[in-house]
Amino acid sequence: MRFRYYRNRLVLIAFLLAMLSEAILIGISYWNTRDVGTEIQSASEQNLSRHVESRIVAKLSEMNSLALQIESSDFTKYARSFLNLRSSEEEATARRELDSRLEQLHLPQGLVDRIYFIGDNLNQKNFGKSFATNRLLPDEHIPWIDEMRSAGLLDSFTRYYSMPTFIPKGMFTDVLKDKKGSIPEDSWQRLNRFFAGVEGHLIINNGVNYLNVLSVIVLDERIFAAELPSSGIWSGYVGVFDQNRQTLWSNLPSEEALAAAAQRIENGSRQWEQQIDGLYQVRTQAVSPYDFHIAFFERERSSTLWGPSFSKIYVGFFLGTLLVCFLISLKFSNLIMYPFRMLARVVWKKENELDLERIPEERFSGTRFSRLSIRSKVLFMLLTSVLIPVLTAVGMHLYLMYNYVFDKAVDLSVDSSNHLVVELRDRMDGYEGLTNRLSTDSRLTNLLSPYTFMENIDDFTVASYPGLGDLSYFVLYDAGGSARYSSAFFNNLTLFKLSSIDPDLLSELQPEQTVWITGLKDVYGHPSLMLIKKLSLPSPSTGKTIEAYLQVVLKEEAFSSVASDRKMSFVMLDGSGDFVYSNASAQGFKEEAFAQWRGDQGKAGSALIEKVEGSNQVIVSRPIGDEGWTAYIFRTIDDMYLMIDDMLHRFILLIVLLILIILAAVWNVSLLLVKPIERLTTAVEKEESMPDAQEDEAPGSRDEIGRLVESFNRMIRQIRRLMEDNVNKQLREKDLVTSKMKAELGMLQQQINPHFLYNTLEAINMRARQYGAAEVGTMVNSLAKIFRFTINKGSEVVPLSDEIEHARNYLTIQELRFQNKFTVLWQLDESAMKEPILKFVLQPIIENALQHGIEELYGGGEIAIRAQMEEGRVVLSVADNGIGMSKEDLAKVRQALSGEVASSEAPPYPPESGSSGRSSGVGLANVYQRLRIYYGERLEFTIDSEEFVGTTVTISIATPAGAEM
Repeated sequence: MRFRYYRNRLVLIAFLLAMLSEAILIGISYWNTRDVGTEIQSASEQNLSRHVESRIVAKLSEMNSLALQIESSDFTKYARSFLNLRSSEEEATARRELDSRLEQLHLPQGLVDRIYFIGDNLNQKNFGKSFATNRLLPDEHIPWIDEMRSAGLLDSFTRYYSMPTFIPKGMFTDVLKDKKGSIPEDSWQRLNRFFAGVEGHLIINNGVNYLNVLSVIVLDERIFAAELPSSGIWSGYVGVFDQNRQTLWSNLPSEEALAAAAQRIENGSRQWEQQIDGLYQVRTQAVSPYDFHIAFFERERSSTLWGPSFSKIYVGFFLGTLLVCFLISLKFSNLIMYPFRMLARVVWKKENELDLERIPEERFSGTRFSRLSIRSKVLFMLLTSVLIPVLTAVGMHLYLMYNYVFDKAVDLSVDSSNHLVVELRDRMDGYEGLTNRLSTDSRLTNLLSPYTFMENIDDFTVASYPGLGDLSYFVLYDAGGSARYSSAFFNNLTLFKLSSIDPDLLSELQPEQTVWITGLKDVYGHPSLMLIKKLSLPSPSTGKTIEAYLQVVLKEEAFSSVASDRKMSFVMLDGSGDFVYSNASAQGFKEEAFAQWRGDQGKAGSALIEKVEGSNQVIVSRPIGDEGWTAYIFRTIDDMYLMIDDMLHRFILLIVLLILIILAAVWNVSLLLVKPIERLTTAVEKEESMPDAQEDEAPGSRDEIGRLVESFNRMIRQIRRLMEDNVNKQLREKDLVTSKMKAELGMLQQQINPHFLYNTLEAINMRARQYGAAEVGTMVNSLAKIFRFTINKGSEVVPLSDEIEHARNYLTIQELRFQNKFTVLWQLDESAMKEPILKFVLQPIIENALQHGIEELYGGGEIAIRAQMEEGRVVLSVADNGIGMSKEDLAKVRQALSGEVASSEAPPYPPESGSSGRSSGVGLANVYQRLRIYYGERLEFTIDSEEFVGTTVTISIATPAGAEM
């Protein structure tokens, strides 16, 4: 037995089982984590959409508020004061005052590109400022309202007043081109320059007011880019479309892709796939109430948790477990095959040295492992080498799965927290902008004059400032800290005291500087959040600069709308760790935020998982702006725990099924591997029934190898007795054989000379032809040739053509004998005729075909004889359409040819009932043995048969040149 081959087969089977099991495990893992990945991806997309929509709505609302602000007389009086009829000094003073008032608004960069104040006719002065360059626009770039009206463009331009409106390229300039000859040149130039500057931009205008002034805000296109998440949070393309599906802003590199997306939105699509520089998932988000649409272009992402890092770790561990499986299986397979190798060496030694001494059985039964059966050993080896890596991989996967799921949950929470902090900062910027706008309103600042009365100030909060709805109240203090106006309790200003604010903080304030104040109570006695801005205003009476303070107090729910996600809560602390704001009513969130602040020493940026108020929360700390504040964002992941538990239950169930499948596979594989050894053991143990078998010692616990050794020792004892009997018998028969050989020699000497027989047959052939017996002559002639070929004492190898000729002579006799009962088909390759072949090969095979196949037919028999060269081999085949053999008889014939069954049990062709049992004389088995002895491994001998169909015998012999190849 080739024990290394069987050892390698055991290792290969164990390795393949482990690899298949882990491949199934990977598939289970991928399928099992897909739902979690989909949930996280969906939540991430929702957070992104809500964040972008919230920021854009907030900025556009702020621009609407700004548009209302600049409608006040403080800004529009420049364009309605007929400054073209006044002195240049007066106009320059008014221009500087308006420019200074716009500067006091402290508009953030990237929001406003230009602001225009346009008068009714040429008696009025127009004003325009570019915030991108911080320069005033020339007068010749701004037309009057009368010029727009005369050109028929005013109504179109002011149609969508009070709402952000996108002006497409060419909307007005194309009309002006057609009207160039009908409009005065200087007027046409002003109109063309103005409309060329606003086309392709988003604008807000409030129409021509009752004072005949048109104010226009041209928004910076970066307003949308600034509201998108940073590349660290999200990467992709974005397109913003107005109600007419015109592109307001986009960072798409392809105009065709942008146009295709606009068309899909027009058709009502909300989600689709689109090819840009790769395949992108596109989804749209409506921006209410502006009827805008935002299209997010994101690269197609897998919804599973199997990212590159996860896959690398898993592949590495997968290869490691396969290596463990290989080493374990190699170790145990060597232990299993060790007794076989030992027995093979001992038997080989005894066979070559004729050593009939017994094999020491203790060498094969001295360990506990030897007490197990071969099947148990193989089963143990397979289970160990497969289950240990698989179970290790299961444990590793559970560990990685939990870690990666929670890492993804933390990443989602961090992304959401980043969005939330940006919105908090935007909300704070909005309140600062509101404070700046309040500080520029003359109706409020004029109250610092001792001669100013407060008529109509009671409706100040609702007249121009929609953003004041988030304020509790605001108070204007003079330089001495006395309240001059309050939007609450304005008839009892003694309730408001600036002295409650840190004096050092007030003394350090610079003009136009705004600071946030925390830790104080408002006039109602509630903890509040407020802003203080130091004002520096010119005195209406003296012309000198006077100082004042504006206090803006926010409502308790000022930031409540920031976190719309019900899974998120946040707590804001100032630089000293004092409470600022929280949207969570439960006290546990505040306590945890204080604990985190003390642990971090005010350093934001950490993320961890803690249990807060009985719920599992991801806690992320982030700084807010430059004030030193910190936001602690809590995002519950209880739903993630539920998903993981459900995923774990499914995973365990599938793993149990996988292990059962592994056990069943291992059991069946072990049966297949051990079955030949068990058959060998059973065959050897049959000798135990012999009466002369003796037991030297009582049998102990041993496996099949041990029993094989014991049976082998019994056979050795029997062989000794048989050899003794055989020696005596040979001595008795020696004399008889010698005498018999002498007698046979004498008889041979008396036999007729073979040449005399050949010559006699030739004489009979001649006489038969003289008397007209042609058939007799043909038969005698063929028989003579057969006899000459047979008695030829030359080499036992002849050219194939001679062997074919011998077969033809034989068939000639048989055709005359059977009276056309069969026909012969010859298919001979001339290139094969010169090849040497062993004598008497074809004729015995043809004889078997006639006697056991064709003879039982009534007619129509057919024998096909083929001789060809195929790829360096001589191929001979004899096929008949006789009665053939059953599968059982064919199996016995093949076993007889291979020497596995005695010839008495399986003759080359089993005789049919009623037949004479005639044989070929040489026999198919004789032919096969002669060929095998002469050609060895160069021979391929096959026999195929089907009952009532026929039999085919094929001989394939490699030529010396073909064998070398």
